[in-house]
Amino acid sequence: MQEKDIYFFKKKGFDSLYKEKECSYIHTILNQEYDFISKRKIENSEEYKKIKEKIPLKSDNSFFCVFVDGIPIIFSKNNNDIIFSNICYQKESLIKDFYGKLSYNKKYDVFNTINNIFSEGAFIYIPNNILLKKPIEIVYVTTGIVQKLMINIRNLIVVGKGSSVKIIEYHKYLKKNSSLINIVNEIYALDNSNIDYYKIQDKLKDSFVIDNTFFKQKKNSKCSIYTFSFQGKIIRNNLKFYSHGENAYSYLYGVSLLSEKQIIDNNTYIDHLYSNSYSYQLYKKILWGESQGIFNGKIFINKFLKGINAFQKNNNILLSNKSYIYARPQLEIYSENVKCSHGCTIGNIQESELFYLQSRGIPEKEANILLLLSFLEEILKSVDIYIKKIIYDKIKKKLDKLNL
Repeated sequence: MQEKDIYFFKKKGFDSLYKEKECSYIHTILNQEYDFISKRKIENSEEYKKIKEKIPLKSDNSFFCVFVDGIPIIFSKNNNDIIFSNICYQKESLIKDFYGKLSYNKKYDVFNTINNIFSEGAFIYIPNNILLKKPIEIVYVTTGIVQKLMINIRNLIVVGKGSSVKIIEYHKYLKKNSSLINIVNEIYALDNSNIDYYKIQDKLKDSFVIDNTFFKQKKNSKCSIYTFSFQGKIIRNNLKFYSHGENAYSYLYGVSLLSEKQIIDNNTYIDHLYSNSYSYQLYKKILWGESQGIFNGKIFINKFLKGINAFQKNNNILLSNKSYIYARPQLEIYSENVKCSHGCTIGNIQESELFYLQSRGIPEKEANILLLLSFLEEILKSVDIYIKKIIYDKIKKKLDKLNL
């Protein structure tokens, strides 16, 4: 695969990116000189020793997969045939039916290609009929040993038939650092499985994030993904779902709160390949300062399919005159026996609602925060894991800093 990608990269380079009209920001990401870091340098560092002491691998609360500057180093112990491991150490026979199968399609993607040339990653395997009570935490630690670091991570997650798991992915920075974090996740939900996936993108003030996450769902599976984007110089999330069995349910949620000149770009694609499946997308952004939001969402349904219900919604609040949103919800439907719809709104805080709260004695700033929290509640109420309080605290802290 790497030889193939090196060939494609030499042939096509970055040209495909410059053809995307709404991605003018891409020059900012590319016009940097990035460095790489070796595993030996990390393992000999004082920062790494401190990380090992802090990560509670024997915790009763979670399983852990920890990356340090993009290198997978710390894993919880395998348990009851559940595997947490560096994917480089896995037998080919175990991963050959999954690895690289989702991320490769007819369309050339330069970041996916670079990722495969340089990356290592985690392999998480949940056997059939396992109800994993503890969540899995995937932690990306950046030490700051090297500035302007390019980090490439490629994870493979397979959830067996009838199994259920919750996964949390988040970032830790030990020092102020400017990095390009290029992540690829390939996730398989086999028959009757259930996956809840939470991404928390925060404390990435000087960093760029390119995230390509792919889901393949088999029959009767249910997958939900929540993407919380609170801070990052430029964050681009490409999320692709392949509904590959009847009665597959896909839920995509996104909450973004950005300020200054930060950019969030959410791209979703759902391909319904079987009849009688369901997808629901809800993305909400609150932007202020000179921040920018982009939402590109597409639902694709081929002819001869029936009984599909697909819905897509993008709601946005702009709190300053210099923030803006670019939204493009799209339906590409070739069957008449389906229900599909999409919607998009852009606005600000309603004066009548603000007046109502103030007339009940609530100060203006608190009233504004209540209205903004209410706007996000449609998504937050469905989060049923302990990070719900962490998410609320982060949102409240960001809104408190606003000059409302």
